[in-house]
Amino acid sequence: MSVTYREIRLKDNKRVTLEFDLNLNGRRRMFRPKITYVENPRTAAERQERKEKRQLADRMRARMEVDELYATNMLDKGFQCNKDFVEYCKEFIERKAPHCEMCTYRAMVEKLKTFNKGKKLLCSEITEEFLLLFKDYLNTTLNGSTPFNYFKKLKRIIKEATIAKHFKVDPSQHVKNLKGISTEKDVLTLEETILLSDTHCSNDDVKRAFLFSCLSGLRFCDVKALKWSNISRDNVLTIVQIKTKEKLVMPLHPNAVDLLGKREKLGELLVFNLPTHTGCLKILKKWTSEAEIDKHITWHCSRHTFATSLVFEEVGINTVSSLLGHKDLKQTQIYVRTAELSRTTAINKLPNILINNANRTSKQSRSNGK
Repeated sequence: MSVTYREIRLKDNKRVTLEFDLNLNGRRRMFRPKITYVENPRTAAERQERKEKRQLADRMRARMEVDELYATNMLDKGFQCNKDFVEYCKEFIERKAPHCEMCTYRAMVEKLKTFNKGKKLLCSEITEEFLLLFKDYLNTTLNGSTPFNYFKKLKRIIKEATIAKHFKVDPSQHVKNLKGISTEKDVLTLEETILLSDTHCSNDDVKRAFLFSCLSGLRFCDVKALKWSNISRDNVLTIVQIKTKEKLVMPLHPNAVDLLGKREKLGELLVFNLPTHTGCLKILKKWTSEAEIDKHITWHCSRHTFATSLVFEEVGINTVSSLLGHKDLKQTQIYVRTAELSRTTAINKLPNILINNANRTSKQSRSNGK
């Protein structure tokens, strides 16, 4: 079997696509995968895109030849490449996904189903080309670091499926997953946090837990699993974070202690009786709406509020990083940048006090011109 490909110019005369020519024992077949790039690249990004697409085409050509060899010589015995990949994703999430990341994994799967237009997706249909197109789809429909996080979780599942012999080789191994710049997150000001505290919420546990997170920086998964045994008699919080497995020790703010309520004698009891993450978000959305706070507030915004409040009070970045339970300072820099952007936004809201002076200067200029 021989496989070759050539460039075919598209109608816009700026981009080209590739046409593959397969010749098997005198039988010829041609097809065009959805691989396009600028014919005459001018920027570094366009040159990099062309390079990656040509490398992809070379790997596809080699894989076609190897796949034919597998089929001819029955070397793929034991592989189950016709496994429903979406079903495998669901199985993986139930078996291996950390509890606090299940929502992200499931959201990624929903994006994958939407991208595939709801059709059944077999493992054999997931190729490097398919993954590149899906990655582009994530980058164009999502913002910040979300595309990176979704694709990272997809690669994790594919790696596991390859071990389980649902792929002959990992189709994602050559697909680079570059982390984008996070967009500015909504945070609550001190006035808005006080306003929320004074506003009625339909679920008292959700209200107390969210405000507690604003004063401690705990993630939803950690505050949901918080037990009385995690809080000492002198009000020091000690937990092992579910996401990072890092130990966190923190003295609690007096307001945070008040939000805990009456201490239970049985240390293994949960401090807050919270519904699911989705249920909490619905309650939070209604609560912030009743407080007339026009921001997109999620539970993670409480962590951003905690971190940016510390930065505003000029707490050192090392201390902020320690209180957030970060492994390195790069993660903490996100919150520092958010605080700086919030400062800029606040300054830009100051009124223009030079309006009369500007008008006076303008009139003087016109007078001099006469």
